Amino acid sequence: MKTRCLAILVFAASASLAAWAVDIDGRIGPAEYAFSQVLAKDTFTLHWRIEGDRIHLAMEALSKGWVSLGFDPGAVMARSDMLFGLVAEGGKTEAVDAWCTGTFGPHPADVDQGGRGDLLAWAGSRSGDRVVFECTRLLDTKDKFDKVIVPGAEMKLIWATGRDLVFTSKHAKAGAAKLRFEAAK
Repeated sequence: MKTRCLAILVFAASASLAAWAVDIDGRIGPAEYAFSQVLAKDTFTLHWRIEGDRIHLAMEALSKGWVSLGFDPGAVMARSDMLFGLVAEGGKTEAVDAWCTGTFGPHPADVDQGGRGDLLAWAGSRSGDRVVFECTRLLDTKDKFDKVIVPGAEMKLIWATGRDLVFTSKHAKAGAAKLRFEAAK
């Protein structure tokens, strides 16, 4: 009887944890992300969940092309750690980990500047001009071209959407915000 009760408790705990797990599949499920912030009404929403030393991010945007998030920029875009999601019709998805070298760009991929591509997983989906791009990375990648994300600390962000799927092309819409990447308790 004790073994059976223990098995039921283990199963229930596993099912409960699975219900809160992030699945990097290009879709945002109910309760998948602990936090969401609208960065531009009807245009760009950011979702996130911190688990241990990782952050899972989802960008949900109105975009004909790519979606992007930049962490802790200096002047305008300079010195920002950037993530680009390129989601084609049919769901073919590419991701670029980039670093902006100047006030208004360019933002070459980290690997083209002597760094690494530090996204651990990514996926996306597109329905017309609605795009979802999900990804996972370490809070501290230890790459000189990536900013450390400190849970609970305020961080400046920049976001943008593109006209096409060429991540080096000029953005269609862009904005900035400050937020705290809170961790769920």
